Amino acid sequence: MSAELQYLYTELERAPEDWSVRLRLIEAAVAEDDLVEARRLVRSSPDEDRYLPAELQDRIHGLLTGSNQGDVYRLKSEEEE
Repeated sequence: MSAELQYLYTELERAPEDWSVRLRLIEAAVAEDDLVEARRLVRSSPDEDRYLPAELQDRIHGLLTGSNQGDVYRLKSEEEE
């Protein structure tokens, strides 16, 4: 696991309601073809009963269905660090 990915998971533990961090992790999981992890990140949000903005819902739906994978946030590989 890259240092950036470790940092993002640490930040998510610190602030699980922070969708900016959660979204970056979802994007990274999709980029690695790990849809199980991407779905887990969506489902583990503590904001179950809070309404997410339409833009965020659309982004998550697109990532999980593959309709906008050209826009996926890619983490640096360990070789690039």
